[in-house]
Amino acid sequence: MFSTLDWSIIIGYLIFAFGIGILMTKKASTSLSSYFVADRSLPWWWLGTSMVATTFAADTPLAITGIVAKDGIAGNWFWWSWIFTYITMTVFMAKKWRSSNVLTDVELTELRYDGNSAKILRGFKAFFLSIVINCIIMGWVFRAMSKITDPFISWRSMLGSESFDMLSTLWPSFLIFDNLNNTLTVLVIFLIVIGYSSMGGIRGVIVTDLFQFVLAMGAAVIFAVYALDFVGGSSGLIESIHNLYPDNADSILSFWPSFDNAVLPFQVFLIFIGIQWWTLYFSDGSGYYAQRMNTAKTPKDAEKGALWFTIANFGLRTWPWIIIGLVSIVVFPLENPTQYHEVGTQVGIDREMGYPVLMKLILPSGLLGLTFVSLMAAFMSTVDTHINWGASYIINDIYKRFIKPSASEKELVWASRICVILIAGLSIIVATQINSIEGAWKFIVSLAAGLGITHLLRWFWWRVNAWTEISGMLTAFILSIVLHLNLDNIRDEYIIFIIAIVSLVVSITVTLLTKPVQDEHLRKFVEQVKPVGFWKSYGSHNPISLLKERILIWVLGVTTTFTSMFGIGYLVFGNWVNGILNLSVFAISLYFMLKKMNKEDD
Repeated sequence: MFSTLDWSIIIGYLIFAFGIGILMTKKASTSLSSYFVADRSLPWWWLGTSMVATTFAADTPLAITGIVAKDGIAGNWFWWSWIFTYITMTVFMAKKWRSSNVLTDVELTELRYDGNSAKILRGFKAFFLSIVINCIIMGWVFRAMSKITDPFISWRSMLGSESFDMLSTLWPSFLIFDNLNNTLTVLVIFLIVIGYSSMGGIRGVIVTDLFQFVLAMGAAVIFAVYALDFVGGSSGLIESIHNLYPDNADSILSFWPSFDNAVLPFQVFLIFIGIQWWTLYFSDGSGYYAQRMNTAKTPKDAEKGALWFTIANFGLRTWPWIIIGLVSIVVFPLENPTQYHEVGTQVGIDREMGYPVLMKLILPSGLLGLTFVSLMAAFMSTVDTHINWGASYIINDIYKRFIKPSASEKELVWASRICVILIAGLSIIVATQINSIEGAWKFIVSLAAGLGITHLLRWFWWRVNAWTEISGMLTAFILSIVLHLNLDNIRDEYIIFIIAIVSLVVSITVTLLTKPVQDEHLRKFVEQVKPVGFWKSYGSHNPISLLKERILIWVLGVTTTFTSMFGIGYLVFGNWVNGILNLSVFAISLYFMLKKMNKEDD
């Protein structure tokens, strides 16, 4: 349980977060633009850090702990492959999103397409992303926070057995995840999140994100240092893994899968790097990424912010979590998790519990509270972003667009605050149905796999229309449900592969069988956004020439991000030659990338 010092840190942070919401209420109340995109006034470092803080979610360290236990370090290629996604967003779309001047990414639908099909698509996507996708994401974040709080907080002790038992009999069963104790803890934190995010809008969310990022990053590094020390440093960790898993040690510790990898099949790795990254629904920066980029002062700020986010997301935050995941399989061995410590019982049931159980086992008072607060802050950062982002769809793309176009700014802001609360309630119900965080991750990737490629194509090819997106989205949705119900004995990655390929074929076929967007509408879009690629003669710029330049910048960006991540990883494990070599390549590629980006701006 927590000490007095731990509780002081936790309560102090909650008061701070709520206070930020109160301070930002006035600015957020002026207009819909202020509430959802902060009047498009933020510098690159602010919006980029906010994006990192949001993805620095409470679910991620738990999921990575589970991935490492299941597939070793190389299993993280499931999300390392997203480097291709985020660099694509940075290089090809970040400035375009800001130039579009839309409030939400769904609003882009009617800027890019025309006719009734565009209206139908906008309304349907607003519902699908804000309710279905958004609530599933928040559901697994709730589940993660429930797991984190489980070893630390006892409401029975705080309320007394009689009061707690009475509450147990009255509490509805459909509003429980894991158990009532964890549910109460998460709901208390969640109510504070609803309070400050509904009052302060996106500005309040982003202000707290800055503090949450520093706190979460710092605590993760400190925890990783303590975890390494607990097993005798990096050399002790490597030696212990070889002793415990003599047949699989090299596979567990390898950054790269191979044909003879005993842990991660090589064909799964190929799906990660060849298919999955372009199937993600946010492949072009859609979702809250677009919302953040639209808060930028200028298109250049949007691009720089996206680049800072990508490098920090993979280069800085990867290794503390992987170290803790590896320490977890040493302290709580896979075959016998209670071999060294009785608390390994919880970890044996659910390997994702290795993270919070290890926290409780090795961290001293004060640092335990700080690390718990960092995960609580990560939880809050993710949830406040998603409820604000989800509300923006319902208000801007459904209520204002279809129900009450004449609504005043004041009415829209108040409707947004009510919507934040409603989305929060729905996500709580979804959370009760989620058991595995990693499983939920992969389910949502497959569910929205039809959106990824169509989201990319709409920025590069004039022929894409609303039916391209509609057909891809519906195909993926139907296939995801059917395959997950009937193929529960194969890896999720193979299901993602099937869905991605079928959705691509269907969407391209439908595109060629349906009418293109009218010339005048396309010309207006191209002149405003200036996309690169294949746009015939619709714009005054040269999209093919710009595409070639941007492809080179993309290669530099991918190289920059991977070498920053691997360079730090090699240093952590004592491989100084590879570490210094990778970081040298990182510095050189980053220099030339920034030079080419600045030359284009000139």
